[in-house]
Amino acid sequence: MNDKRMIEIEITKTPLFTDEVSFFTMPDHEHWKEQIHNIIKVEDNKNIHKFTTIPTREDNVKANRTAWDSHLRYSAIGTLTDKIVEIIHSSVRQDGYDAPLLRIENAWINWYKKDQFAKAHVHACHIAVVYFVDTEGSSSDFIFTRKDHYRLLKKEKGNTITNIHKKMNIKDGTVVFFDGAMWHSVSPNLSNKPRITFATNLLAEYHDERKEYPHDSI
Repeated sequence: MNDKRMIEIEITKTPLFTDEVSFFTMPDHEHWKEQIHNIIKVEDNKNIHKFTTIPTREDNVKANRTAWDSHLRYSAIGTLTDKIVEIIHSSVRQDGYDAPLLRIENAWINWYKKDQFAKAHVHACHIAVVYFVDTEGSSSDFIFTRKDHYRLLKKEKGNTITNIHKKMNIKDGTVVFFDGAMWHSVSPNLSNKPRITFATNLLAEYHDERKEYPHDSI
């Protein structure tokens, strides 16, 4: 006869992955806010200035933005990006991470008018950076999303309990940097006030010869 008694087995659980998002307040925020507002005025008035870098091709950002290489087109954006990289690089080294060089892959300005948004997406970089230049008057949220294909879900009272979205309430002047592989989006701006952000993607690079690594074969 088969023994159908339940065998009690102790199951041990341990978390495997955690995602960190870092942030700081940008020094001289009011100065950079003015600089970015001036650039947007130029971009928004093509008929007057006979100049714009706003792309016509649609992408994940369903809003107005400058060209991806704005750090090369606008000296103010180039200086701003360098200062942000300097702060992040200092933080990375202070925390003991192995990232001796951070190269700017691209940099641009976003401005979301009413009903504009950004679809959930990732960046092809090691560190993604978003600087919240002028956002507090708008109603949109900055959202991080988990994109798991399969998950074991707990249930309570017949309803599935899971949380795959994290909203961040961020004030003007805040710079957020995170793993470029993290999915993130911006909800539609329901207000009449533009939501302005600046973004840059950074790549970690290494010297050809690393003195701290032995060259002898193991």
